[in-house]
Amino acid sequence: MKPLLLAEISGLYGPVCIPEHVLQKIWWRGDFHQEDMRTLSGKALRCVKPGRWNKQEGPDFIGASLEIDGRLVQGDVEVHFYSTDWQAHGHNDDPAFDNVVLHVLLFPPRNGAPPSTRSGRTPEMFVLLAHLNEDLEDYAEREALLALESRDKSGLCTALLAHPEEQRLPLLRAKAAGRWRQKVRFALQRLEAHGWENACHQLALETLGLKRNRAPMSALAQSHPPGAMRTMDAAALFEEHRERWHLAGLRPANHPLRRLQQYLSLLDARPDWAARLIEWGAGLQVDAGVAAPGVETARFRKAVHFSGIASRLQDELLNGAIGGTRFHTLVVDALLPLLAAQGVAPDACARYWYHWHLGDAPANLHGLCAQLPQGDVRAPVLCNGLFQGLLQLSYELG
Repeated sequence: MKPLLLAEISGLYGPVCIPEHVLQKIWWRGDFHQEDMRTLSGKALRCVKPGRWNKQEGPDFIGASLEIDGRLVQGDVEVHFYSTDWQAHGHNDDPAFDNVVLHVLLFPPRNGAPPSTRSGRTPEMFVLLAHLNEDLEDYAEREALLALESRDKSGLCTALLAHPEEQRLPLLRAKAAGRWRQKVRFALQRLEAHGWENACHQLALETLGLKRNRAPMSALAQSHPPGAMRTMDAAALFEEHRERWHLAGLRPANHPLRRLQQYLSLLDARPDWAARLIEWGAGLQVDAGVAAPGVETARFRKAVHFSGIASRLQDELLNGAIGGTRFHTLVVDALLPLLAAQGVAPDACARYWYHWHLGDAPANLHGLCAQLPQGDVRAPVLCNGLFQGLLQLSYELG
């Protein structure tokens, strides 16, 4: 089997590790727009057949059919993040790569020699980045969530079971901690670029859009600051990006018009909600007895009177405008990272983030808890931290 290759990209929530497997799947599925494709040498390119996906040693795709400048070319395809990966992985001296006719890259090459085979041939190069239908992070998250939603969770379960029982929960905690740091770094970038009120405004709207409608929500947030948006109508805001909304298959509760109405009701009732959020965050306390990373979630929530703290945020500060799992997603993906980045009780925010309720996540994720150590009574509560750890593990498995 090939080794797992990762690259860190700047994703929507900060740096994200993306497996090369995700790039390979994009090529294999043709999940990118293929109009006006050209190689770096300027030749017109069309993918007739992507080739057979080779998951063993050798080129990534065997026996591809490509049309290059109107001429049908048969050969292999290799997929990399960077042009320098060709030599770094030793392909220039490996006879298995002599039949490669196309080197697919995610990022344009900055410098260095073009790839060459041991026989002295120079494969054409094609940069995928400009042809992607969505952000690379979205591709990776969709693949990770599909893996978690799948009935066959054997890959993820096997990855957990490969570790001794006493190491499984620490493994997921460590991976969750990495995702927390990513989210705080991203929140800090937003704060530095836009300030507290606008950063809260933008991330709140983007979270309400979730994955499918995040981009148009972001565009609205940047076009209309909080004060200006308060005076606007949800229907008018919706019409501004009518062609960009993804509506097929949405539950009524997730329709962007409904989400805009919820947010406008928040701005109307609590125009200073972002300032109030700082006061709420400053009140987060963690007793020494439950401050350790390994404390059980049920114990943590009881010790900090979690239900009262969450209710105060949802009902008083946010005026009950946002409920259900989307409220929890808003807290863990936007509000707590923003508070930590602002320097408001960062250690407490990290602990609350880990033990917070699960937001928008696959419904059957609870079954994976059976693969975790159960202690004396029951499996661990599937809190946000465990979900984030499972999601990161799924990313890395590709």
